[in-house]
Amino acid sequence: LGLDPDIVRDWDGFNNSEYTLPEITSFLALKSNSVHGLYSAAQFLKSHDVGMYNNAKDVAKDILLLCRKLLLFEDEVHGSFLFRGLSIRNPKVGPSLTNEGRVSKAGISQLPDAVDVKNMFEEDPRSASAIAFLYAMGSTGSNSSTSQPTSELVLQISECFYDLLNEPLVDPAFQAVQTCSMMYSMDVVWASMEQAEESTKHTLFNQVVSDVEGWASNSGEYAYVALAALALAVDDDPQLWSFITKIQNTILGGSDNYLFASEDAMVLCVGMVAAKLSRTADARVSDLIDFIQL
Repeated sequence: LGLDPDIVRDWDGFNNSEYTLPEITSFLALKSNSVHGLYSAAQFLKSHDVGMYNNAKDVAKDILLLCRKLLLFEDEVHGSFLFRGLSIRNPKVGPSLTNEGRVSKAGISQLPDAVDVKNMFEEDPRSASAIAFLYAMGSTGSNSSTSQPTSELVLQISECFYDLLNEPLVDPAFQAVQTCSMMYSMDVVWASMEQAEESTKHTLFNQVVSDVEGWASNSGEYAYVALAALALAVDDDPQLWSFITKIQNTILGGSDNYLFASEDAMVLCVGMVAAKLSRTADARVSDLIDFIQL
């Protein structure tokens, strides 16, 4: 690829002032061109013209080769330490390194607790602190979020979503972390509802679904991500399935009315609902898969 790994490694991934560096510009251009090229080739592969199909097939092979080289380059730059817990400078894997990447108890003791993270968010509300707060909601202890009333949790999450919306993240890796934090917060909401009396759980769930649906006017597709994540989090109580159907119809309605800012978010939401329905071999799963593939 002709790129210097050290320069790319030192780049923080989103600082626009460094876009002027030739290495960074080339790196981003290669990634962008490979993705767009792959998409274009995929469109031509649908052609019924034999010549066009064969040409697209050859182009797709070249683009896939470039994508593979980019992945190998990123593995060289960032290493697989993110998944193995190993050092970036020492990527070897062996029995003697099994515990090398583990954080010591002394290190863990220096990490902020849930209260510190909440205070940080309240003092400096922005995307990074909102994501941290969403992840901290499920912490254990006397200040555990699951011990809070569900209505309070939902209100706090809506405030986080507002800050996420006001400061959108561009880098795909950060977007993934942000989306996972939103999904995780819905797990915490469901954990809170599970502690409610059985006689009030379904009413509470209906209220939460209505509240989150109401976010759509301000939070856009984030509300749909939250709804789909909530559907995926709940148990298989038959009395909740009418709400799952309601969530499904809301998400499909949002897609029909072009309320999703990105196709990726729409596919993610529909996929999560399909994953929920697949637990009971629901016949609607195949329809949702077909919907995604359109």
